[in-house]
Amino acid sequence: MIGTKKSKARSATRHALLQAASQVVLDKSVEALTLDAVAQQAGVSKGGLLYHFPNKDALIAGLIEQLVLDFETILQEEFDRDADPGTPGQWVRAYVRATLRSHQQSLALVASLSTVVATNPELLQPVQAYEQRWRQKLETSGIDPVRATIIQLAIDGLWFAETFRLGTLDEPLRTQVVDALLAMAQEHD
Repeated sequence: MIGTKKSKARSATRHALLQAASQVVLDKSVEALTLDAVAQQAGVSKGGLLYHFPNKDALIAGLIEQLVLDFETILQEEFDRDADPGTPGQWVRAYVRATLRSHQQSLALVASLSTVVATNPELLQPVQAYEQRWRQKLETSGIDPVRATIIQLAIDGLWFAETFRLGTLDEPLRTQVVDALLAMAQEHD
């Protein structure tokens, strides 16, 4: 019981530190993300921060991992609330809807962290394992794997455009594109 309480406390502290790091990036910039700034934002000592994240790269990796875990949670929620559970394409439809539910704060954080990841691509290694699992689920969702991949690439492209504010779609075109992707994920061969 005591071990569980300590584990929960560590997890809560780690989460609070990641929230503080997110705030530093969002309020200032990724360049302002220092261990000192995060410790100050979180109201902990630098030693307390170093206990959970031994360096800045570990902190950034933690932020990236948290973004992926948040997406995984949304993905499961969308899978569970699918209007046609157990039908082919359910996982693909969940992926489309989960991608669309990305929070503005998460989008801003991803955009900011992209500069760091560009110079240190090793930080994305944990994401690649998730990406592989998502791809496998897309390809085995019960619809044509090529169609599932096209849907994923299209929704990822829309997400990318909105994240980096590149050629975003106006309404009603955006809704029509999303509806078409969801319809493609509903079609059976």
